[in-house]
Amino acid sequence: MSSHAAINSASFSLFEGDWLNRLYAALGVGKYSRFRLLKRCALVILLTWVPVAVLAWWQGLFGGGRAATNFFADFAAYTQFLLGMPLFILAEPIIDSSTRRAALQFVSCGIVRAEERQRLYELHARIAKLRTWNRADIVCIVLAYSLSLVILVPEFHAHAPKTWHLHTYCFRGSCWRTFSGAGAWEFLVALPLLDYTWLRFGWKIFLWIFYLHGVSRTRLELHATHPDLVGGIGFISSTQSQFAIFILAYGISNIVSTVGYEITILGYDISTMTVWGPLVGFGIGAPLLFVLPLFMFTRQLYRCKQRALMIYRQRVTEHSQQVENHWLVQDRAAQSAADEIRDLTELSTLGTMFTRIQSMRVVPFDLTSFSQLVGSSFGSIATLLPLLHVSGQVSGVFDALGKLLGHLGGH
Repeated sequence: MSSHAAINSASFSLFEGDWLNRLYAALGVGKYSRFRLLKRCALVILLTWVPVAVLAWWQGLFGGGRAATNFFADFAAYTQFLLGMPLFILAEPIIDSSTRRAALQFVSCGIVRAEERQRLYELHARIAKLRTWNRADIVCIVLAYSLSLVILVPEFHAHAPKTWHLHTYCFRGSCWRTFSGAGAWEFLVALPLLDYTWLRFGWKIFLWIFYLHGVSRTRLELHATHPDLVGGIGFISSTQSQFAIFILAYGISNIVSTVGYEITILGYDISTMTVWGPLVGFGIGAPLLFVLPLFMFTRQLYRCKQRALMIYRQRVTEHSQQVENHWLVQDRAAQSAADEIRDLTELSTLGTMFTRIQSMRVVPFDLTSFSQLVGSSFGSIATLLPLLHVSGQVSGVFDALGKLLGHLGGH
């Protein structure tokens, strides 16, 4: 591989040089070393959960058991800031490293043909420009505060349940609600920071899908007999499986936290649609988000497979006819033992290669990688089991699953 190719392929990244990483660098935690990642985790906890907890304790927003006015009973606060945020931080180096390796392998393994390399380098340059695009970060910040307001505004309604987010003041027969100190930090700092974090990841995932689309539009050098059974691009499957940690972080911080709050504080039942709906949607939709983009490679993989099948079917048929003609029709003494062994070995090899081509998949994904994605989505959901056990709803969940499986089995 030329030095020009090495430079262009190695420069690929979804995260390098964006706003957040420039800020991390200014704070002295810009590298992906273990110690600096731990510092990042400690930093976000100190900016989110710790100030809210201190303010809640100082203002007496605790006690009373599982009540909406008790900050320390808020399941969402723990899952969002003590679990979700650190997981997002740990997800970045894992995803960045795996996507970098995949981009490198498209060139180093010769998957992208030499005449198509310039298009790939231009795509790398475009990704580099988009990952540091200031407007993308601005949009993420605006959306983060907008999502915070969507949650906050209904709580100012006079008939809304009281929570630790707000204080109620009454004077001369008039009552109004205003922020508690803890609530102000929650909605002006902590929650927007969490929302910005996953929205930023959403932008990076979009860039990765955009990159895969661009690669799939180039002419790829695929080999139907490749041992990975997907023409030589099986590494994409392992790359997609690394997004499992993002699924876990998002599920815990956005899905489980909300559902857990509804169960513990609002007293909702698991049969309520606002409870089971997000769980089911997330459990199905999250893995599909990383599987469906791989169908962009299906067209080239299918053509590669069909072309190879046609060629090898013809070769195997011709050689089989020669061997059968020699063994069943002609006099075997006319051929030496070495020639016979060579013919039989070649026939066996052709048969093995033909079987491998027939087994070739037209989607570059495997069951192991899919299991990792599904495991992360349902793993995050499984963190609700202790809450369901406390509320006595675990048996109801298993009864519902039993009925569903019985219904599916009956068909």
